[in-house]
Amino acid sequence: MLDKKSRQKIVDALGQAVDDLVSDLYSETIDGVSSVQEPEITSRLCQRLEDRLDNTNAGEYTIRVIAQSLPDRGPQSMERLIGADLFVSISLDGVDGFDKGIFIQAKYDRNLDREELKDACRRMRDHISAEGVYVWVYEPEGVKVISSHQVDQMKKNSLGDVRPRSSTGFFGRVIDCFAGSKAWGIPSGGDRRKAVAAKLREARARSILDINLRK
Repeated sequence: MLDKKSRQKIVDALGQAVDDLVSDLYSETIDGVSSVQEPEITSRLCQRLEDRLDNTNAGEYTIRVIAQSLPDRGPQSMERLIGADLFVSISLDGVDGFDKGIFIQAKYDRNLDREELKDACRRMRDHISAEGVYVWVYEPEGVKVISSHQVDQMKKNSLGDVRPRSSTGFFGRVIDCFAGSKAWGIPSGGDRRKAVAAKLREARARSILDINLRK
C-alpha cells in the first residue's frame, strides 16, 4: 500500500495539475460559442499532463504518464454510442498494487444537461461497473467530479443537488480503492504505450490518460 506521505503527494500533484490546466484551457463563450470545445480541452489536458508530470517524483514514487487521442469520427462515432469522452487508466506497481480504469464524460459547467448525463452514464455502465463511471465538470477554477450515482440524483441542470468532489478528491478515491474498475486496468509489463493504444481502441473513448505509479 502507499505510505500516507506518498499518497498525499501523488493526489496533490495529479489534482493540482488537472485544475491548473483546465483553468488555463477554459473558454468563455463569445456570441454563445466557446472558442475551445470540451473535446479539445480533454485532448489538450491529457497531452499537457504528460508533458508536465511524466517522470516526476511524488514521495517514494515516480509518476509516468501516457496520453493518446483519436480524431473525431463524426456524430455516430463509438465514443458517442458508448458515452465516454475520456478513459483514465491508473496503475500502482508492486505487490499491493492495482490496475484500474475509469470511463469519464466531460462537460462545461454551463452545458450540464441532467438527462443527457444520465443517458451517457447508463451507456457507460453497460460496459463498466458503476464504480468506474464519472463525470468531469470543467469550471473556470478547474474540475469538479461527480459519480454515476450522483448523476442519477440530479434534479436540475447544475451541481446544486449533489456534492461534487475536487479532482484531488477523485484521484484519492481511486488510489484508496473506492473508485475505478479493475477489469479495465492496464497490467504492468511489456510495451505500455502499445497497451495504452490498444485500450483506447477497446474503450472507444476519444482520449486516454494513463497514469502509472512506480516505486
